[in-house]
Amino acid sequence: MQISKKNKALSFLILWRFVSVFFVQTADVPDEYWQSLEVAHRLAFGYGYLTWEWITKIRSYIYPFLIHIIYQILAFISLDYVWMLTTIPRIFQAIISAYGEYRFYKWTNNKWTLYSLCINWYWYYCATRTLMNTIETACTMIALSVFPWRDSNNKDINFLWIVGFMCMIRPTAAIIWLPLCLYHLCTSLQNKLTLIGQYCIVGIVCCLCSTLLDIYCYGTLVFSPWEFFRVNILHKIGDAYGTHHLLWYIFCGLPVLLGLYYPVFLLCCWQIIKYSANFHRQAILLIVIAWTLCIYSLLSHKEFRFLLPLLPMIIYICTSCTFRLNIKHTKIARKICIIFIIITNLIPAIYFCMIHQRGSLDVTKILQKELVYSDNATSLLFLTPCHAIPLYSHLHVNVPTRILTCEPNLNNSANYVDEAEIFFANPVEWLTQNYDNNTALPSHIITFNNTAAKIKSFLTRYQLRYEVFHTHFPQSNYGEFIHLYKRK
Repeated sequence: MQISKKNKALSFLILWRFVSVFFVQTADVPDEYWQSLEVAHRLAFGYGYLTWEWITKIRSYIYPFLIHIIYQILAFISLDYVWMLTTIPRIFQAIISAYGEYRFYKWTNNKWTLYSLCINWYWYYCATRTLMNTIETACTMIALSVFPWRDSNNKDINFLWIVGFMCMIRPTAAIIWLPLCLYHLCTSLQNKLTLIGQYCIVGIVCCLCSTLLDIYCYGTLVFSPWEFFRVNILHKIGDAYGTHHLLWYIFCGLPVLLGLYYPVFLLCCWQIIKYSANFHRQAILLIVIAWTLCIYSLLSHKEFRFLLPLLPMIIYICTSCTFRLNIKHTKIARKICIIFIIITNLIPAIYFCMIHQRGSLDVTKILQKELVYSDNATSLLFLTPCHAIPLYSHLHVNVPTRILTCEPNLNNSANYVDEAEIFFANPVEWLTQNYDNNTALPSHIITFNNTAAKIKSFLTRYQLRYEVFHTHFPQSNYGEFIHLYKRK
């Protein structure tokens, strides 16, 4: 009977995530496509655009390689249609996320913990996206479910294989798992030298497999985790993509992700500190969360998605420590709290999943249809912030394309300014220098409405074909609408 209930839970989770694949119709960050689908498309079909991260070899090919296998299968059975290329990888990720939730449920054995995770708006927003942070979060839940806690009967080290490959995919995962691995080494009854030897074997095998795959895909000897550390940490390249206050995660990141659960989490932290003997696993996870937040806070560049792997841990703490808060409540008060939790997650989920930043995906659907009926002289010019719009993975046409680049100052050049900054500083001058009378004009231009207003003189040779809604709250150099122009 218990097995039947668990299987039913897995089926529900897969269905829940499958539906979200089609419910989530917006874009989040460029990495969702340019660090996964675009790379996989180039591997599978031989053409595509690689960002500077892949030129400098700081990324592992493990995740894109898996998606590239999906693409090759679709091509082999002649089903490599655009909607299949964009949807099947997300279904693949949805299954992984659902299985991660299922393993997390088996570990916590708490339905309310599972419900709280499933209705969390930010996890719903990200769970089916082809983001490295999403796969890291799913793998974190799976690894936690097989982790050998001191008070459990599980004594094997299978979790290390998951953690090892997770660190190869995204080296920052090592920050989260360092305290847990130290805890395991200190609390395990196994011979310490033997255990350290097992750690070394797993680490060597994971490094070797990842390196061999990278050598095959890059075509040269490379150890991507070291390159990632060297470029991002030693040279602080991440600062080029924005810096935030030291306490941004505490006062902005966590409140946005947790909503009404944020004050509950703070209360639970106090409970764990006060009654740490009664909350062994929660206390260890709280140390992991605090340690990770401290390290992440020291890094200047911060994003909401970096906190994703911590989200299941925080929700577990919130839903397993509240019984000691001694808050008196009636059934009506409890129902009201549940309704508030649902509403406060439902509203942002609907807006961010269906409305905010949907233009970058909608315009690729229109552009793909335009390319089908265009002649061989077609070429594209994206006058947008770099990587704002997916490219070949959403067009699946080998069309000449130019986008504004934004490579960081890798060579430490004096007064370095990337191409996108140069363009937005003076769009007309950039166009004049790059498209004089002897330069062939692109057949299509894609840009935001605020940029279009600045280059009206250049666009006199073009006709506005489509105006696509993008967002109500545009960031710098973005606009509310995306314009698609075609040469007259």
